[in-house]
Amino acid sequence: MSQDRQIVYPDAEPATARLLQGSLQRRLDKLGAFTCHLDAPVNDEQFSARIDGAEAIILGHWHVSDAVLRSANGLKIIAYTGIGVASQVNLELASELGIMVCNTPGYANQTVAEHAIALMLAAARQIPILAADARSGGWNHGRPGFDLYGKTLGLVGLGGIGKRTAVLAQAFGMDVIAWTAHPDAARENETGVRFKSLEAVLESSDIVSLHLALTSETEGLITTDLLARMKQGALLINTARGEIIDEAALLDALQSGRISAGLDVFHQEPLPSDHPFRELENVIITPHVGYNTPEATLALFEIVVSSLEAFYAGDPINVVNR
Repeated sequence: MSQDRQIVYPDAEPATARLLQGSLQRRLDKLGAFTCHLDAPVNDEQFSARIDGAEAIILGHWHVSDAVLRSANGLKIIAYTGIGVASQVNLELASELGIMVCNTPGYANQTVAEHAIALMLAAARQIPILAADARSGGWNHGRPGFDLYGKTLGLVGLGGIGKRTAVLAQAFGMDVIAWTAHPDAARENETGVRFKSLEAVLESSDIVSLHLALTSETEGLITTDLLARMKQGALLINTARGEIIDEAALLDALQSGRISAGLDVFHQEPLPSDHPFRELENVIITPHVGYNTPEATLALFEIVVSSLEAFYAGDPINVVNR
């Protein structure tokens, strides 16, 4: 271990940081002097003070401003505890400054896929409405749901999470189709998923589930036109990123009652208390928790520590910038 090498986790959450104890802690200690701050910084100045002199940082959900990045003298690597690091760090600037940025692919594939299926089931059987009614003294057993069996699920994106969602949906007896930027016959054979155009997926599906990373190409991908192509009564699931959908167009479609939705992600988080989504009976809202299980968090930190080990071994992995 280099005694002078500082590794800092500047914005940890106490509950998740406990998972960095034991074997993971020992692996970090072999790489350098590890410091973990068990709360979020109050401002950029405190964040900068915490990472002062650090060669490596483990980044939670703090947005690293360009000014902070430029002032981080000696910083060589940022290991982000999630997938969409582009929303937290200016990757071009990090490259210019010689700072490698890594993310944690695959850590929550199963977890997020299960959450997507849970939203489908909750909407299909109207569980939030019926549970609230029963808790308040009602007994509305005449409100029907619908089966997932035999329905067509359209996946927009077929990466790790999309593929796991397909497997779970197929176990329910759903027919799964998908749009992906990289279709090929081998992937169709491997997954049992039929590839179609984006327009055809929206038009043909009883349920549409989004599984894309947020990039300049995918921001606003689901437009007014595409939402209008969805079947009357179709269900839209989003456990990816809110910005993938034109939110104003989605609100119009939902307020019309033509479609329903299960949403775990939004343009603004936390979702404002007066946001119209909160008032719609045909929308199920969860507070961006699709990734949040102990199993996924442990897998996440395993990948983070492995990324740091690989970096110091001279064979970096999970690198998202040049």
